[in-house]
Order: sequence, then structure tokens, then C-alpha cells
Amino acid sequence: MRKQYTAEQREKLIAEVRATGERVSVVAQRMGVAASSAYLWMKASPAPSVPVFARVVPARASSVRVQVGGAAVVVEAGFDAELLRQVVATLSGTT
Repeated sequence: MRKQYTAEQREKLIAEVRATGERVSVVAQRMGVAASSAYLWMKASPAPSVPVFARVVPARASSVRVQVGGAAVVVEAGFDAELLRQVVATLSGTT
């Protein structure tokens, strides 16, 4: 028999994945939720209208590394701001 999860458990897991950028399976394991269930919840959940998480980590003096979820983009000096916005929107699922 399959374990039943509450709507609150689903919402908490989805919020934590989006807020931290951690892998779904890692958050699911920590919360005692089957990874397959967690992936289904994430897939069924509407994407936020703006990125919930974005972390900027200096890579070198002339660039920055932007992490959105599991993807990382190194942005060099003189970058195209509109292109970067489109990339971040695509990675965030907000296109």
C-alpha cells in the first residue's frame, strides 16, 4: 500500500526545493518522502512567475557565476543583459 502524504507535506517539499535549489531527491530523502512522489509533485506544481532562488558566486574578478537550480552560468564582463535574462527565465521555467 502506498504512503499517503498531506497537501502540507507536498507544499513544504516544493517550497524547500525552490528556496534552496537542492536536488529534489535530496530534499525528499531528508523529509522522508519517496523521490518518485516528490518528482511528480514538482512536475505538477506551477512554476513561480519569477525565480525563487538565484545565487551569484564570484568566479573571477572579470566574471560571476550565476546558479539557478542545478544549472550554472558564468557571466563575463560585457555580457548581453537581455540574453542573460532569457537564460535565467528558461532555467527557472518562467518563459
